[in-house]
Amino acid sequence: MIGKRTVTALVLASFVGLQPGIAPAWADNQMGYRFLSASDADRLPKAGGTLGLNVGPGSEITSGGMTFRLLRVNTVKAGAAGAQAGFRKGDQIISVDGRVFPGVPAFADYVGSLAPGRQINVDFMPAGGGPQDAQRLTATLGGGSTGSAPAVATAPPEAAPDAPAAGGTLSTGTKVAIGAAAVALFGCYKLGCFNRFKRQPAVAR
Repeated sequence: MIGKRTVTALVLASFVGLQPGIAPAWADNQMGYRFLSASDADRLPKAGGTLGLNVGPGSEITSGGMTFRLLRVNTVKAGAAGAQAGFRKGDQIISVDGRVFPGVPAFADYVGSLAPGRQINVDFMPAGGGPQDAQRLTATLGGGSTGSAPAVATAPPEAAPDAPAAGGTLSTGTKVAIGAAAVALFGCYKLGCFNRFKRQPAVAR
């Protein structure tokens, strides 16, 4: 039986467009998310942090001049950092440490730029859930045994329908426009429906 959890509502508002003088690679918005471009992510240092998640591109979110993707979890490596944090197949990652990403490579580069043992905050929608079910959890990064293991693995095409198509072009997935009221995907944010708690690890079968 799950005991009572203390939760803190996150006060999150809708996205706004780019403001003059703000570099597109770091497009700020009222929700506090920042966009990490693929080029900036590629220049990050390599520190060896890993999650042990096999992910593919999920829904595409567009607002003003900023477009980013959710990352769908296809598989979770048993015993790895992601499994210990409680990620499950079908979860969709929205952001890591307040950063949103154009695709899987930028997400992997960011995770890999952090040292093993570093704690990260991840906003995500649980498998089968909608925005009203979105949660934030804290995960502690692991490290590859050789120091060169990828931070995040991409799923083979047969395991991930939304995987990149031939030629490297990402699938557009489901496009959701977020307006002033953030109704389409993040409408619940203004109601404070994000809960922060420590999710229990999945039980291995």
